[in-house]
Amino acid sequence: METNLLLMSKDDIVKGLLEGKLSISVHGFGYVGASIASVFLRKGCIVIAHDVKKDVVKKINDGTWYFRDDLQVYETIKKAILEKKIFATTDCKASVENTNFHIIAVPVSIKKRGKIVVDYTHIVQVCEMIGCFMKKGDAVIIETTLPPGTTENMLKNILEAKSRLVAEKDFALIYSPERIFVGRAIQDIESNYPKIVAGFGEKSLRVGEVFYSLVARKGVICMSSIKSAEAEKVFEGVYRDVNIALANELESYCEMEGLNFHEIVYAANSQPYCHIHKPGVGVGGACIPVYPYFLLSKGDSLNLIKVARKVNEKRPYVIVDRALKLFYKKFGTLEKVNVTILGLSFRGDIADNRFSPTIPLAKLFYKRGCNVIVHDPYDYNCTGLPSNVNFTKDLEKALTGSNIVVVATDHSVYKELDPGILMKLCAEKHLVIDPKGVIRVNKF
Repeated sequence: METNLLLMSKDDIVKGLLEGKLSISVHGFGYVGASIASVFLRKGCIVIAHDVKKDVVKKINDGTWYFRDDLQVYETIKKAILEKKIFATTDCKASVENTNFHIIAVPVSIKKRGKIVVDYTHIVQVCEMIGCFMKKGDAVIIETTLPPGTTENMLKNILEAKSRLVAEKDFALIYSPERIFVGRAIQDIESNYPKIVAGFGEKSLRVGEVFYSLVARKGVICMSSIKSAEAEKVFEGVYRDVNIALANELESYCEMEGLNFHEIVYAANSQPYCHIHKPGVGVGGACIPVYPYFLLSKGDSLNLIKVARKVNEKRPYVIVDRALKLFYKKFGTLEKVNVTILGLSFRGDIADNRFSPTIPLAKLFYKRGCNVIVHDPYDYNCTGLPSNVNFTKDLEKALTGSNIVVVATDHSVYKELDPGILMKLCAEKHLVIDPKGVIRVNKF
């Protein structure tokens, strides 16, 4: 069978994938890579997982790979291992030479070097490796969220230089940003949203549309250019960052005016054109705090985005100042204040502390002379907390003798927190700061 994807018919591509005559390599087997692999494995496709982490590769191949935050992804990978539909390797050459579709799912992040700059290290390395071993007629698909223009102005050149092939003429170059929510990734890809797809030319776009139509029941939205598709994904994150900043500002206004923010927003959001987000102690995760800088790194004209980012980055300072002022106003002292922060993860019911606002929050409380303890029900390989801040999974221990309790994460365990136990465990002089409204007030 012809294996030049640019020349194959739609039916032949689908048949080839379903019958195992065409196969897929996924480069970067973190949560995104595992999730993308899962939806194709559920269709019976063959996948090679390429990752530089030897322990990840070993766990996949010996059947001990585990992902606690998404059991459906875990069960899919586990089943595929038993059925020998997936194999993992640290050898990029083997993964590329033995597959036809090469999906890139490695992160692009930001670094502070005087000013904020985008760090392309990992994706550049992967593109260099794939370029060295890809074949004529292959497809390279990029799922990583990128600053608009990155694929065409940087990654395409790397792939072409290393492979000595030309995009659209010799290989398909496709961009399709991941759009998944931890804990429901398979549903997101298969049925919750349409898949965004763009190609470097009509043939590349056709290959990408056929490929993702196999798994995306909501269909495929074909974009006019790769740069437009890159911008689409960044805009999603920027929208949320700006609206969270608005919510944080309005919540601060309500605090100053003695108003109930959550009551007001509940009423306001009953109007279909209003969708005020929830406030919090800051914005975390590998997405929302990062994507605005993909645009801001290119210029200073995006004033609203710039202001929103500053509002959310300053939010931990606002919360600390508010908590200590309220405590002093109520009790007349700030000596030996015990602070408990509930939640290390940036989002509820997952163990992910990337860019978590809890970390600067804890540091700020400590710098203001407080004793600080952070509680979270999950284990973390690295908490990111300074050595002078304690961490515990024991909720009773965390709350005992606490003067200030800050609810930073909407874990389910906090939503079900018994008010009687909370009041009993905390010190006589105490207050609770809960900007997101996690604790159910009607239980008190």
